[in-house]
This record gives sequence, structure tokens and C-alpha cells, in this order.
Amino acid sequence: MSARLIIKKGDLQGSKVTVTQNGNVVRTISVNNKGVFDFILEYNSEYIIVFEKPGYITKKILIDTRVPETFRKDIQQMTGFDVVLEKQSEDVIKEYANPVAKIMYAWDIRDFTYDTDYSLKVLKEIENENKKLAEEKKRKEAEEKARKAEEEKQRIIAEAQKRKEEEEAKRKAAEEARKKEEEKLRKEAEERRIAEEKKKLEEQKRLEEQKKKAEEEARLKAEEEIRKKEELRKQEEERLRQEQERIRQEEEAKRKATEEARLKEEERLRKEAEDRRLAEEKAKLEEQKRLEDQRKKAEEETRLKAEEEARKKEELRKQEEERLRQEQERTRQEEEAKRKAAEEARLKEEERIRKEAEAQRLAKEAKRKAEEEAKLREAERLKKEAEERALAEAKLRQERLKAEQDKARQEAERLKREEEDRCKAEEQKKLLLEEQRKRDAELRLKLVAEKMSAQIGKEDADQVVTLLAAEDIAKRYTRERTDEVIRLPRIILTRTVFNRNNSITFYTRIDHEYGAVYYLKDGFSISKEQYLAETQK
Repeated sequence: MSARLIIKKGDLQGSKVTVTQNGNVVRTISVNNKGVFDFILEYNSEYIIVFEKPGYITKKILIDTRVPETFRKDIQQMTGFDVVLEKQSEDVIKEYANPVAKIMYAWDIRDFTYDTDYSLKVLKEIENENKKLAEEKKRKEAEEKARKAEEEKQRIIAEAQKRKEEEEAKRKAAEEARKKEEEKLRKEAEERRIAEEKKKLEEQKRLEEQKKKAEEEARLKAEEEIRKKEELRKQEEERLRQEQERIRQEEEAKRKATEEARLKEEERLRKEAEDRRLAEEKAKLEEQKRLEDQRKKAEEETRLKAEEEARKKEELRKQEEERLRQEQERTRQEEEAKRKAAEEARLKEEERIRKEAEAQRLAKEAKRKAEEEAKLREAERLKKEAEERALAEAKLRQERLKAEQDKARQEAERLKREEEDRCKAEEQKKLLLEEQRKRDAELRLKLVAEKMSAQIGKEDADQVVTLLAAEDIAKRYTRERTDEVIRLPRIILTRTVFNRNNSITFYTRIDHEYGAVYYLKDGFSISKEQYLAETQK
């Protein structure tokens, strides 16, 4: 068997094909990415091929391999078919209880083929069941719509009564609330007046304390800044004194080092002179004189350099003292400016606070009046809205009732249209089946042409045509190309069938046992070259 699994609107991932023989699972077949697979079946058994995929309707194919005793079982037979799995839906059967197709041995054509009577019977059962399910669904939907319409009607009546009671309760509550609000406003006004007077006194006291606190903080801050600057001045004087002491110690150390170096050098020269005294007496005296001049010059340069450094440090000290004096004067002037600015800021702050207090009093008075006017307007608005809402709800009830009537009328019209469409579809289906039967008859007439070929002999030609005469060809050859080999007592048929756009073409090669080879196209003789060219496309 050769089969192809097609997943409608999906892929082959998760698909499974199971083969059962006489009720026992004998094989599970993996499907390639094209969905095509082959498998071999034994004769004289009953097989059920199960095609499954999660979320899709499972289908079964029944294959009955029982053949007559005279059938040659040493010849391999090839039969092919396609299976299409569709997604599960609420409007169709979730699972087919019986196989959807049956393949069995046909005596009239001496080959395996579909049992068309069984297929039509299964198709009719599925259509009847689907029709029942659709009618049951429509009946339940109609009952549900009627129930919801009744519930909606009762809900509208209950809501109208409830709104009436709520409006009466709201009216009474609004009257009581208005009286309570007036009393509350009167008490709040009195409490605000007392609270404002108390707050005003507390504010004056707070401003006075704030003023004293600010003055005290400014005074303490100024004293603290003066103290810090005095400490900085003393620290800087101490630093300058330590720096002068360090310079003096460094100069003393340099002087001692220079003296020690001089003494060491004199000792070294004396020893060298003693060693060279006999040979270099004259040179020694000249060298001593040169060294003495060099030493005096070095000492003079060292002294001048030390005096220059001391002079520069003294100038730096005087500049630092002048800078500190100027800094203290600037700090004093800044503190005086800050004191004047603080006084001016205090006076401005007092004036601002006084103006703000007056503005707040006026704003509160205006706010109180606005709130009283807003409450009166709100009460008038609520009364007007209640009247408008009552009118709108009455109008809405009338519109809903009219809409429900229109909806019921449209639903009746829709059901009528659906019934008419269903009848038309049934009629169209019958016409299509009739056309299919006509096409099958035309195909059979094509094959009869093979019988008229005198080239292969009447007896052999009769056998060739008998294999196909009673078969539903359009259902057998569903793939674009089908190749099959049929072995007869004296000849071997190699048949290639093309099905392109429901147009079937037969190519046949006939090999006789005595060596002759014939090529046919739809029963008419053609050349070997034409046969090879057209079958190898």
C-alpha cells in the first residue's frame, strides 16, 4: 500500500499512523515531512489503518485483503490513497465510530479498489449526524435566546421598580441631607471664625518667636565665623613660624655638612699631597690654592643663596599678614551687609505674612460663599438629572423592546435563508455526483479503445480492459502520477496514469512472452519515443 497523509490547515508534527491486523496492533508508522509512506499487508486478513493527530478528527481506513484461491499471491499489488485530517469542530462529529472508507478485492476487475457503496453509506451517516447536531444546536440557541429575553424583561421590570424606590429614598435623603448640611455649614462657619481668631494670635506669636530666633542665630553665626577666622589666623602664624624654623635648621645642617665635606676634602688632599710630595710639590701648592679659591667661592654662593631664600620667605610672610588683615576687613563688611539684609528681609517677611493672612481671610470668605452657591446648584442639578433619567429610561425600555422584536424577526429570516441555502447545497451536490458519474463513464469509454487494438490479440486485450471496466477511475487514480505493474498469464502490463486537473491519461507498455513490446496512449498505439518522452516528464 502507498498512502499520503494530509493535515488540513496544519503540519504533520504529532501525527501517528497505526496498523491493526484482525483487531491486533501490528505496526506504528512514522510519517515523513511530505506525509507519504508505504507498507506491506498480508493476504486474507482484515486491516484497519488509523490516522491520528491531536486536535484533529481521527479517521480509519478498512482494508480487506481476502482474495480468491486462484489469485496469484506471488505478485506484488500496489494500491494508493490519500487521507485528509480536519480540525475538531463543535458542528461536526468528534470521532468517526466506523472506518470512513473500505478497500477490498473486486471480482469484476480482478484487483483491489474502493467499496463505493460503503463510502457513500458512511458519507450519508456523517451528513445525517452533522445535520442532527446542527439542528440540536440551533434549538438550544433558540431556547437560550428566549430564556435570556425573558430574564432581561424581568430584570428591566425589577430595575424600574428599584429605581423608583431609590429615587424616592434619594429625594427624602436629599431633603434630610440639605437640612443637615445647612446646620453643618452654620456650625462650621462659627468654628472657622473662632479657629481663625485663634490661629491669627498663634501666628503673631510664632512670627515674634521666629524673629527672635533668627536674630539670635545670626548673632551666633557671626561670632562663630569671627572665632573660626581668628583660629585660622593663629594657625597660619604658627605655620609660618615653624616654616622659618625648619629653613633655619636646614641651613645649619647644610653649613655643617659643607664644613665636614671641606675638612674631609682637606684631609684627602693632604694625604694625596704627602704621597705626591716628592714628585709634585709645585703642583700641590697650585692645586691647594685653586681648591681654596673654589671653596671660598662655593661658600660665598651658598651664603648668598640662603640669604635670598630668607628674604623671599620674609616677603611671603608679610604678604600673608596683609591678606589676613584684608580678609578680616572683608568679613566684617560682609557681616554688616548681612545684618542689614536680614533686617530688611525680616521687615519684608512681616509685611508679606500680614498680606497673606488678609488674602487668606478674603479667600476663605469667598470660598465659603462659593461652596454655599455650589451646593444649591448641585441640589438643583440632581433634581433635574433625576427627571431626565426617568424620561431616558422609559425611552430606552421602548427602544429595547423594539430592538428585541427586530432581532427575533431577523433571526427567523436568517433561519429561513439557511434552510434555503442547505436545500440548494444538497441539489448542487447531487448535480456534482451526477457529473462525476458521467466523467467516470467517459473514462471507461477511453479504456475500451485498448480492446480494439489488434496488435496484441483479442484475448489479451479483453483481459486488459476487464481489469478497469467496472472501476470508479477518478477515485482510484487521485494522485498526479500513478505507476503500476500487472502480470497476466502471457503478458506484463506497465501502466502510468496521469491525473492533471481531473483529466486522466493512460500510458501502457505491453510485454508479450514471445518478446514483442507495444506502447499505447489511452488505448491507441504510439511510438516508443513518444511513450518515453511523455512518461518521463
